[in-house]
Amino acid sequence: MKTFTRRTFARLLGASATLAGSSSVWPKFALGGAKPRVVVLGGGAGGAIAAGYLARNFKNIHITLIEANRRYTACFFASRYLGGLSPLADVTHGYETLAANNGISVIHATAIGIDGVKKAVVLSDGARVPYDRLIAAPGIGFKYDLIDDYDEKTAERFPHAYLADAQISILKRQLEAMEDGGVFAISSPPRPYRCPPAPYERAAMVAYYMKRHKPRSKIVILDAKDEFPMSEVMSEVWERFYGGMIEWIPAEFGGNIRAFDAKAKTLISAEEKFTADVVNIIPAQHAGPIAHAAGLTDKTGYCPVNFLTFESRLVPGVHVIGDAIDPGDMPKSAFSANSQARACAAAVGAALTGATAAKLPLTNTCYFVAAKDHGLMLGGTYKPSPQELTGLSGYLSQIGEDDATRRQTATEGDTWYAAIIKEMFS
Repeated sequence: MKTFTRRTFARLLGASATLAGSSSVWPKFALGGAKPRVVVLGGGAGGAIAAGYLARNFKNIHITLIEANRRYTACFFASRYLGGLSPLADVTHGYETLAANNGISVIHATAIGIDGVKKAVVLSDGARVPYDRLIAAPGIGFKYDLIDDYDEKTAERFPHAYLADAQISILKRQLEAMEDGGVFAISSPPRPYRCPPAPYERAAMVAYYMKRHKPRSKIVILDAKDEFPMSEVMSEVWERFYGGMIEWIPAEFGGNIRAFDAKAKTLISAEEKFTADVVNIIPAQHAGPIAHAAGLTDKTGYCPVNFLTFESRLVPGVHVIGDAIDPGDMPKSAFSANSQARACAAAVGAALTGATAAKLPLTNTCYFVAAKDHGLMLGGTYKPSPQELTGLSGYLSQIGEDDATRRQTATEGDTWYAAIIKEMFS
């Protein structure tokens, strides 16, 4: 049976926090107080923030966070670990303090379904977690079928490193083991996908590592698109720091990968074949598996919601945030999920308590680095309506910025990361 962390439960039942033969993980004494119950499904930048916001602002709501992983690897800063700017410990976090400081029940288990009629999350061991409102932050899943001979099993050997798990460590070991003079290939996915600048920051951080340890090596980015965010700025930075080391091949010139020969480590497009020593395929994406299993997705593969409350248009009482929705002008990012989580939690808390929902801004800033102390950013503000999120303003790093500006941006990114991690896990 799955175990879960919960101060109250541990205190009442002693050392055992094991679910033994129960059809529901909620013991009767926990339900007797008539507190409204919110279950948050997914403990990433959306889910953990939503759980913490509810706990800090609505003391009379019982909150349960369901997250399969006991340790969370922050993929939105993991490229720094890949490049050697940060140790793995800086991007790896646990949920113990979040639970202890906020009275949140944390269940480490895999959800396989949502019963929208009886209002319960179904876990892989058959246990059911009832809710009055559910906030789902299911993250992303992958469309493996768009690349011939590439599947989930193959991705274990050739990690995409695009989830909050241990794959980034595998990719780092492969980079370290590659001989000087080798080729590191990144296959960048079609839109929409999580964190639009991330594949290009990853290329820069791999180049940063190579320049110091494997200076004769090359990086090739095989892109399913003909453009990418801040391409002119990134190209300028690549040339300055890593001249000739990074090659970007757009879809128009054969970058859109259609097949993969794992034995030969060869990526195949309609026009060309590319053989590499390390292969990092980032697949096309849609909402995470539980969103599909629960009937939260439409034909786009994402979850349609009312953007004023983030309540699902398909399953009443379920709210969806983060990368599993298609937020229109707002990109999929940790900052976006963070912003959506607060707005959604405020709406859910108000609906359950009769309070007036706080009107919180929806904003995003993507911070990323291209070299040590050399930061870039892009972001914006957004206006919600029931149908969409519309961009109101935007900003981004510009070509030709001086080193002081880039250093300040890198510092701002570090400060933001420290703040969101604190909010997520304490």
